Amino acid sequence: MDTQAMETIKTLEIKSAPEKQTLEAANESYTKKQLAHFIERHDLAIAKSWLKDDIVSALSEWMNDAQKDLLSNDSDLLAYYEKMLASDDKLNLYEDDLSDADQDKLLSLMEHGLLYNVDGTVWIPAEAAETTEDVEGEEKTVSEEKTEQPSKKTPSNNQSKAKQATASLSTEERLAQEKQARLKYLKKQAKKKKGKKRK
Repeated sequence: MDTQAMETIKTLEIKSAPEKQTLEAANESYTKKQLAHFIERHDLAIAKSWLKDDIVSALSEWMNDAQKDLLSNDSDLLAYYEKMLASDDKLNLYEDDLSDADQDKLLSLMEHGLLYNVDGTVWIPAEAAETTEDVEGEEKTVSEEKTEQPSKKTPSNNQSKAKQATASLSTEERLAQEKQARLKYLKKQAKKKKGKKRK
């Protein structure tokens, strides 16, 4: 059962787990071609022509933010991920009989840095595993706030559309800010390199 998801999972394989249990160390294990997959898949404001270290740094930063959004917006995916974290057995991506739905979930988790394909088995960096604790903490806070507040009337259709427009605008603003921060970082790096060449 070779689906498109499994083909992509295979192309994102790394040969060995990094020594450090961090996103950045795990992303360092990818080739530039593999890193380009993430840039294209999520339409990130990262140039493929950047140095690999700069791509890894920017991608890891994006993954840190995107992981919480992904898990908090998809309770099925969160439950699946927590089940994997609780299991002592390492999932063999190529030999275990995975359904199409499982393959899609695994790919989604992989594309957000929550797990990695290390030589055909699932590897989860400790840093990514901590994300579920943050998501669960946020969910408890939100549910506590809902129980404390009296129920309100559901907003009219126009109000909900206005809220959606505001939410998408804030995402665009956030992306613009991230892009500015990256440009500032790259300019700073370029100045350092110029300073070293003069010496």
